[in-house]
Order: sequence, then structure tokens, then C-alpha cells
Amino acid sequence: MFVVRLRNYLHLSFLVIFLLFSSCVDEFYKDTPKEGYITITGINTRAYTGAYPGDGLDDKVETLRILAFNKTSRICESNTFYYGDVLGGNTLRHPINKGEYDFVFLANEPHNTIVKAVLDNITDYDALKSISYPAEFFDSERVIPMIAENNSIKVLADGNLEVNGVASTKLTVGLRRLAARVDVVLKSKVDFGDASSSEFEGITFSNIPDRVPLVYGLPSDCLPSSWAYADPVLPYGGTAITRNVERKLTLVDNADCFKIDPTLLTTEDKNNDLVWAVKVKKVILPSSFFSSKSDETNAINFTVNLIDKYSPSCKLKILSDPDYTLPANAKLDLTGIIREPLEVNIQPSPWIDDGDDWEISGVRVLNVSHIQAKMTDMNGVRISFWSNMPVVKVLGTVKKEGEANERATNTVFNCLAVDDNNPDPYRFFYDSASGSGYMDLLVDGTNTTGFGTHDRTENMSGTYTLTLSAAEDTNGKNALQRKIKVTVTQEGLRFVHNPTANQHGLFNAAFFKHNQKGERIITGQHRLDQTWSVSVPVAYQNWLVVSATPSFDPNIGTESPGDAEHYPVTLNPYRGEDGTSISGLTGRIYFRIGVKENADFVPTKESDPKFGYINLSYYPGWRTTMKIYIRQGEAGAYIYAPGDAIPGTVWGAWNGGTDITTHVREDMRLLSTNARRGAAKFSALNLTSERLAGNTNPDYENVNVKGARFVDFPSQAGAFFQWAVDLKGTTSGMTDYYRRAFNPSKSYLVSGFPWGYGEFPIMWDGDVSANIPAYKEQFEVCPPGYRRPTDGYTDKISYNGYYDYLPDEGTTGTATNYKDQIEYSELRVSLFNVPFAGNAASSADYATAFTTPFGGTGNTGPGTYPYGANKDMLARKQLKGTTYTFYSDGFFDRRPIKEASNGNYGVSLGNSNVAYQGVLYFNPDSGTNASVFFPSAGRLNNTSGALESRGSTGYYWSASVGPPYMRSELQNPPYDRRIRYGAWSLESAYNSHNFRLSYQGFAQSIRCVKE
Repeated sequence: MFVVRLRNYLHLSFLVIFLLFSSCVDEFYKDTPKEGYITITGINTRAYTGAYPGDGLDDKVETLRILAFNKTSRICESNTFYYGDVLGGNTLRHPINKGEYDFVFLANEPHNTIVKAVLDNITDYDALKSISYPAEFFDSERVIPMIAENNSIKVLADGNLEVNGVASTKLTVGLRRLAARVDVVLKSKVDFGDASSSEFEGITFSNIPDRVPLVYGLPSDCLPSSWAYADPVLPYGGTAITRNVERKLTLVDNADCFKIDPTLLTTEDKNNDLVWAVKVKKVILPSSFFSSKSDETNAINFTVNLIDKYSPSCKLKILSDPDYTLPANAKLDLTGIIREPLEVNIQPSPWIDDGDDWEISGVRVLNVSHIQAKMTDMNGVRISFWSNMPVVKVLGTVKKEGEANERATNTVFNCLAVDDNNPDPYRFFYDSASGSGYMDLLVDGTNTTGFGTHDRTENMSGTYTLTLSAAEDTNGKNALQRKIKVTVTQEGLRFVHNPTANQHGLFNAAFFKHNQKGERIITGQHRLDQTWSVSVPVAYQNWLVVSATPSFDPNIGTESPGDAEHYPVTLNPYRGEDGTSISGLTGRIYFRIGVKENADFVPTKESDPKFGYINLSYYPGWRTTMKIYIRQGEAGAYIYAPGDAIPGTVWGAWNGGTDITTHVREDMRLLSTNARRGAAKFSALNLTSERLAGNTNPDYENVNVKGARFVDFPSQAGAFFQWAVDLKGTTSGMTDYYRRAFNPSKSYLVSGFPWGYGEFPIMWDGDVSANIPAYKEQFEVCPPGYRRPTDGYTDKISYNGYYDYLPDEGTTGTATNYKDQIEYSELRVSLFNVPFAGNAASSADYATAFTTPFGGTGNTGPGTYPYGANKDMLARKQLKGTTYTFYSDGFFDRRPIKEASNGNYGVSLGNSNVAYQGVLYFNPDSGTNASVFFPSAGRLNNTSGALESRGSTGYYWSASVGPPYMRSELQNPPYDRRIRYGAWSLESAYNSHNFRLSYQGFAQSIRCVKE
């Protein structure tokens, strides 16, 4: 793309003559008789016709408003509007009293009653600063609004003038159009067909301002010896400008605007295999100005719309500094080349005409699409190049601004330069026969491989200069080089791909809603000297697809990424990608998972989900393979179904492959003789409310019975709900807290109710004999078709293990074991390979509340699964069928990961859409590979309303209640661990899965099951 600002502006000459027209004039300030006058000639341009439809409107003047402001007081002393026949002659005299004025001329003002009323009532010069014209009045079918200003003009007797201290009888005014014009030519190596059968649909301009302030057309005179204008100096103080206007032109609806014509191709175009071209005949857009000219968010977007293909786009940029404004009276000649279907996923900024100016002496050629690029640590930038040299490569070092020493290229950009580990760099391609090539820039980072739980890579933000070299041989003979400056922004954290940390910091699973197919990102740092690979099992190749090509969403890795559905996974044929496997890469693990375009989608949001997995082989110190579990469909589904057997062997350790049976008490778990009687279908999503799911970030919102809604993505925390509020309570205002959905990102610090109030008798289904109402009638918030899950019974107390204390292993004491009750616990039998018993609350510990279960190594709580028999704590390691992970769901994987608290991570922190790392529960044995993700959302404290454990633990309510624990030894001032009316909840955390009785006043998450 190259830019030419419109060099001519419309001249209206003011001559002193004695003619007067009195028709078609609206004068809003009358003071007769007038002592002076000026006369205008050259107005009548309506006979002009241009080369293209509408061109004649570029210079046409249908109306003219003349405003005269007193030079000293700035008061408007003359406001006259001319139209119709008065503009049809050769001259126009404008009467005005003698004096010194600043004149403003407005041509072709919008035919809009609101605008006209504002203009008719201008009282002083400052009023101009708040006036704007709506965007709808700037298009190719209307006359173009214009403005001019001439300052310090003295009107003398007998029609004489003094301009800038010089006597004159002539005043020249340059009308500056408040619009910009764009002429578009598109070319392609692909024949998209003619107007009747074209795969080319049209073009779209978006992010257009909804109004144009008058002051953005001032100054109206060009700079000296230039056709360019200085920036506006008058501040705009009117209605705020929003950038929500879109202009779409299609072959169907706007056929006259398009001309598909191969004669537009030059000889050079044909030599470069371009075969198709279209011209778009003049597009008029509202001008766009903003003081921070390099702000990409304000740029006007240009999109080429292709039928059944992803549509490439770019941002209009008039200077490479960059400058994304579109000044008044600018003209852009935009030439875009759609090079290959492979590249239509790219958003270059901007498209650049591959002209002869890149050629060196007509002998050596190295043309590049970008010499500057911007990227995040989560996206890619594709730079295309063309050369007639036999060898093109990226040199082995790059320079970071501010650093004295250069860095190895592949430590900054993944698999880009030839070195010992990359003899054929995966992200670089050049075909010397055709002379075309590309490189995909993807940030790599440090070569650290650690074994802690929080191994982070270096923040790679900065500006790097790499060198593309074309030469006659691999030694660089007669080399021609291009320096490419790349600015990297990394807003979040990245982690070492370390499986021994229980997948902490890894992306170990992906999720798609029933109708989604767009990219899901899997990434993690990996050794530079070791390869990694990906394979899709044959059973899932009919619906899953993988590619190492990076995302080309320019905003992924920021707080405002694009929708993943706009970025389908496209394959790289130059690397032999077929969607079933990836190989040949080293360093950073980064690939995308998608659903095939022609896959058999899950029909509706209520249909049974599909499950699968892909294999990732990598080297964290030894060669190993990890399954990445995939789910498509948000409806409730079994993880472990009623018919799934309970194994007699307990497996654990980081890969679930170590037999830890001897470390787990039989009296604290179900055995192979038990059954999963309570297995239920769990939803994939937490609950929230309509307002909390929006963007206003309220503190809370009350919902109706069964009136909560699901979050949009599984990693999102959703809302916190108290188990219930006392239906028999008498505290004033209690009903205001019924079914209150609390914001998951902030504390709710209020004194008194709803925090710190006493316990009260509860039962979900009610208990008539104890005069307890059915709490589900008021506090069930799961939407229709779903309900709150159980941890046993809902019409009587669930003991779920030993009561009233946990005896030493091998003894029973006076306690009774109710572990068979957990066959009916939907939470325990649905989510865990070996369901376990117990209450992790300290009130249920050994007969003495503070006895430690591991021979003095620390009290983990008796309900912690699995319960260890000795101090080696092997049974505390990751359980088979669970992993602590980041979740690639189209939300978490697109935003910068930040630290919510020490060692605990999330995205979109500080608002009600926050999402966190969490636990993936999956079934690796049944053949279904079913999975569900529970984010570590935290909770609100029951006594203070303080937010706690965000990003580290998920607390999930059940509908079941437990027995009282009121033993005297539970009182240890200032602590009182007694509980009379507790409700069972799941604590889901890193290397820790607990069930415990909790006070009803905690505000926690709810994960529904299908009714």
C-alpha cells in the first residue's frame, strides 16, 4: 500500500464587484445597512462529471455557510447560509459590516435538522470546537462536507480587503474536505472468478469513527511548499467519538463499485504469477484523527471478504512511523496482493506493494513484506519475501535494544535460524525455484528446564533486530541483507513444561463448545536441544486437527484478544502438515488444536459431548508422552458412569502410573466390591449471573430460583453463592441475600449480616420431623434441567466415613464407619477413580483434634485423599484421573497469565469474568476419555467476606449436610472448631482433593449436574 494525500483543494476566489442576489439565502444575524461586502466566484461546479460514478461529487458545492467572527471578541457577527439558485450563477456577493474578522466557510453541511439547528445558532468561535458531523453523511453517493478558515481579514469600505496587512481585492479560500478517499486495487495468484461466480465477496472498512469534528478539518491551508496539512490545534470538546461504524461493499449489493479486470495486472504482476485483479471505484470515508497516531486500536480496518475462506485484513496506515490516522482531505491508493490461500489468515500491517524500488541494480533481489513488525509472546507474524538468490536464510544472532551482546536467534524466535539443533528450521521456508519464501516469527525464550512448580521463562518484551540474508551460497557470498525490527510485548507469564510438577503451569487439556472449532493454544517452554512432537490418535482424526502454525490474532496475549472462532486452524503444506501430526520442532512447545470444518459437530448445547485426546511427546530430562484431553460440548456428562468399575488398585504419582495401594487405607475408600450408585452427569461450566457475566463488574447480583446462568468458558470462576440463608431467621434484611451471586474477583467486606451469623438447621429436601423446611425450594440456582450435586443424601444426614472421629489405622475405637454411604455421593463417585471417604475438617480428626496422621510430619486432614499410611506422603501425589493444569478453552489460552497470589495463576484478574488454573478430572480407563475442569476460584470467608484462596483452591458446594462435631477438645481458645449444621463441599486443589463439612455462610462455587 502506498499513500498520496489529495494535493488539490477547492479554490473559491473572492473579488470585489457590485452584484447582489437576494434569493435562497438564510441570514441569522441581521444588521443593516451593510457597509462592506465580499464577492465569491467559481462556486458552480455542478456540471462537473468524473471518470467514475460519484467522482463529480468530490468537488461539488451545493450549500455554503459563511461565518464571520469578530477578531477581538470572537462573537459571531454574521451567519449566512446560501443554497439553491443563488449558487447557480457566476458570482455571489456576501454583504458584511466593516471590521476585522476570522471567517469560517462550511460547504455541503449535512441535511440533518439537528446539525442545522446547531449551525444556525452558533454564537461564538468556541462553539466550533464542539460541533461534529455524523459519519453517515460521508459516503460515495453524497456531496462531501468541506471547511475553510481565513483569519485576520479586514473588510473595508467599497469592497476593499486587507489580508495579513496587505491591501487586496481578492481572497483565496481553500476548502478542505472533511472526508478521506480510498481507491483500492486487489490482486491475487488465485483466480477468484468473475462477478457472476466469484469467491471474492467484497470489502469491508470497520472501526470507523461515528462522527467527524469540524476542528479536525483545520487548518484548511496546506503547509508552505507542501500538499500536507499540519495537525489540528483546536481541541474537540463535543460528543465522544466511538469507532463502531462499518462500511461493507459487496459484488451483489454494490456491483457498480467493482471492476474485475485482468488488464489491471502489469507485466511484472504477470511475471509474479498474479492472475486476478479487481478495482474498487472510490470509497469515501469519514476522516479519522487522534493525537496518539501510533495507537493501533484506533486504526481503520480494511478486510477482503472471501466466500468460504478466512478473510485477510490490515490496518490503514499512512506513514511507517506508524501513523494510523486518516486526515481530512487525504487520499489513499491501496494496492493489496492476496498471495496464496496459505496466507489469508495473516493480518499484515500494512499490505505493501511489491514494487521495483526494492530491487538492487536489477541483479540481486530481496523483497520483504515487513521491515517492522509488532507481536505478542502468544501470536505469530508471517513475513513473506521474494528473491532471485539461491540461498536465503535468517542469520544466527539478533540484537535486542539496550543490550550490548547479541543473542542466538533461536533463543528469541522459535526454530527460525539454522543451527546444530535446527538444520532445517521449521518456521522458515524458501523455494529457490520460485523465489518465494516466508518466516513465521514466534517468540521462544530461555532454554531453562526446571523441576520446581513455578519455573517461569524470561519476559521477552523488547525490540529485536534480525537479519534476513540472500546470498549465492551458504557461506554468504555476495550477500544482500534486510534488517527487520520486531517489537515484542509480553504482558503475562510463561512456564517451563514440567510434568513432575503435577502439570502445574502446563496446558494439559482443551475445550470446545458444541458449535466451536476455532484455535486452542497449547504452549510451554522446552529445551532448545530436544525435539517435541504431536500426534492425533486414529480414532479422533475425523474431528480433531493440529498445526504448529502460530495464531495470527494480533491481540492474543493481551487483555482484549480476538474471538478464537475467527481463527480456524489452517495447515502448513510447506511442512507437510496434514492435521494428524506435528514433528521436527525444538525449543518452545507451541501448537494449535482445532475442530475440522467438516467434522460431525455436537448438534446442540444439550447434546452429549464428544471426548478425545492427542499425544504430546517431549523431553523434560527423559523422553515421555503426555495425553492432552479434549472435550467438545458443554452439556452435562459422565466422567465415571454408574457402570464403571471401582478398581482395587490405587494409582498415583505425577503420571498416575505408580501403584500406591499399600499407602491408602482400605477403610477410607471404596473397594472393587462397591458400586458407583450416585454417578451423575456434571456440567462443564460454573454458575454466574447475567450482570456478572457482562462487563460492568458489579459486587453482586441476586438471581431467581433456578435463575443463575452458566459462565461462557470452563476456566471462568463464575459467581460465589452461600449454601443458604436461614429461612426461619428474623434478622432484618435477610431476604435481600437470598440467592446472592457474589463477584469472584473481590472481597465483600461489610460488617454484620451476611457474615458471621450463627449456624442454623438445614436440609436440602427438608425434614418434617425436625421442622426444617426444604431449602432447595428457595436456594436452588442451577438453571432448568440441572441441580446442585450431592455428597450423599439430601433428606437426611450424610456421615461419609468414620464418625465421630477418625481412629488410628488398624483400630476402630468407639467410632462407626459409614464409608458405604459414599456410593451415593455424586461428587465422589463421579469424579474420582477410587472414591474415598472422610471429612477433612479438623473437627473430624483423631480423637485428639491436633494429632498428626503422618508421624509428626503435619496434619493434612483425614478427608484428604488418599489418606496416607506413613510419613513418606506418597499418597499425597497426583491421583490417577486428575491433573492440575491450565485449560485451553478459547478464553484462558488467549489472555496473559498473571499471578493472582503467590504461586497461583489466572487471567482477566480483577473483574467478574476472571478465570483460573484448576483441576482436570478425567477417565483414562473406560475408553470414553471423558473430562471436566474445575477452576480454582477461591471463596469468600464466612466471617468477614474476604476473598481467599483465589487461584489455588476451588470450593464446590453439595446439596448434602453432615453430622455435628461438638466434642469439647475442639475448643482451643481463641479457636473453636465445633460445627453443628455443616454442609459438605469439595475442595479441589493442587495435589490435594478434600471433602469437608463447611459453615453455610461461606460463599463458594456451584457445579451443577443434570437432573
